Amino acid sequence: MKHLRMIGYALAAAFCGCQANAEELTGTMKTIRETGAITLAYRESSIPFSYLDDSQKPIGFAIDICYKIVEAVKQELKLD
Repeated sequence: MKHLRMIGYALAAAFCGCQANAEELTGTMKTIRETGAITLAYRESSIPFSYLDDSQKPIGFAIDICYKIVEAVKQELKLD
């Protein structure tokens, strides 16, 4: 299993329905805010969920969902 920077944290953080203020952050969201990193993991051959394209870049449904979660977390935490 290969790792990209960004997932276990993203899944938990994406489902947080509350407004995230710096002083309120705890746990996973606090860690993401402090480090600026989320770790994504994927399987190399779980077509169509995750697999490597011709240039060895991970793609698939699961990867697309992970990137959407990362975007939601970035928006919630007001990160670049």
